[in-house]
Order: sequence, then structure tokens, then C-alpha cells
Amino acid sequence: MPDEEGGRPERSGPSFLLMILIAAAVAAGLSFGVSFMLIKMMGSNTQTTQSQQTQAAQPVYVKAVLIVEGSNEMFMLKGGKDVAVVDGLSFMVGSDECRASIADLRLQILDALETLFLSKEKTELTSVAGRELLKKQIKDMVNEITGFIGEKEKFGVLQVSLRLKAISRVE
Repeated sequence: MPDEEGGRPERSGPSFLLMILIAAAVAAGLSFGVSFMLIKMMGSNTQTTQSQQTQAAQPVYVKAVLIVEGSNEMFMLKGGKDVAVVDGLSFMVGSDECRASIADLRLQILDALETLFLSKEKTELTSVAGRELLKKQIKDMVNEITGFIGEKEKFGVLQVSLRLKAISRVE
């Protein structure tokens, strides 16, 4: 009986096998976790790229100022006896390109504004419907001058903010 006399103890088979199974389970768990994290990270990168592409197709809302508040620009009305005093004119545009075009073509836009105001009478500018019509006409005019028409219109002028300070008679 060598076991009782202090000889070499025998290795028990099940505990050695159990250690190998535990090591294999830990390795499988780690590889599954690492694979899951890699797939998740790669999936989020693709979603970011897709969202960036959709954002590029969506307009970015930017403010473009044509007439600074407080500058009191005067435009003659139809008949030449009345003037409209515009205290501020700004646009909400759908792209930086449109804002840059408005800055580059400022004189042409102001010239077209003068022509537009020359076709208006005092009574047209004193009603809500008349002012809304004027804003729509300004929007369409600026989009045409800057070239943002048709499919590109969503990147052009989207909204017009006009502050008409006064309409007065000049003689």
C-alpha cells in the first residue's frame, strides 16, 4: 500500500478534466465577448457613415443677413411718393453655399429688391397678406438670383425675416 505510507499521491482524473473544461469555457467566453465588441464597434461605424451621408442630403439651417438691423434702408414704392423703411432683412437658408452666394451677389439682390418695392403700393404693405406675399416674392427672387431653384431649392432661402419699420410719404 504505497498510498498509505506516504508515497506519491495519485492524480485524480475528474479534477484535471474539470480544469481543462473550465479553461476552454473561459477562452470561448473571452473570444465571444471580443468578437461581439468588434462587431458592435464596426456596426456603429457603418451607422455613423450612413447617418453622415443622410445629414449631407439634409439642409443645414444657417442665417444670412442682407440688411443689418438698425441700418434703415429706404426703398421707394410705386408712384414715387412713398418710401418703405426696412430696418432689417435676413434669411434662413439651407446651406453655407447659399449664404456665401447671398454675400457675393448682395448688389444684385438689393437692385432686385428696389424693383420689387417699386411695384408695391402702400396699401399692399400694410396688410398681413401683403407682407406675406412680399416675403414669398423676396424668397423666390433671392433663390432665382443665387441659383437655388428646382431640386436645389431646399438648400436655398427657406424663410425670410423682414422688419419693415415705417412707410412714409416723401415730397
